[in-house]
Amino acid sequence: MTGPDVNGAPVVGMTDMETETAILSLLTERVEIYPAFMIGELRRLHPHLSPERIRQVLDRLWTERRVARLWHRYMLPGDVDAVRTKWLSTLSRNRAEFERMDPSEGAYEDGIAILNAWDGWSIGNEKA
Repeated sequence: MTGPDVNGAPVVGMTDMETETAILSLLTERVEIYPAFMIGELRRLHPHLSPERIRQVLDRLWTERRVARLWHRYMLPGDVDAVRTKWLSTLSRNRAEFERMDPSEGAYEDGIAILNAWDGWSIGNEKA
């Protein structure tokens, strides 16, 4: 894809397909990555890739269910079960600390239920 820069000179950028390939490739190497870290890494590897294009393609991949997310972390769909297991283990290991942080009755159990209801795109009937 080409387009003019601020001085009118052509700038070569990456197509959506190339951006998609770069995102999916990065996600095979890094499980659970925040968009800011993803953008930084992709820009390091592909300097002509715009953050806006990364966001647009990432949103499309999520809508198409080709990437999953949990609390703003993105991953490949095949990693959902492993990520859920990791988070459930973390909650269990740190239960006492979490209960001190939020002493509301049932807060810990609610967190467990949320993770168990998460499929990568929704938590129950709500978008994730």
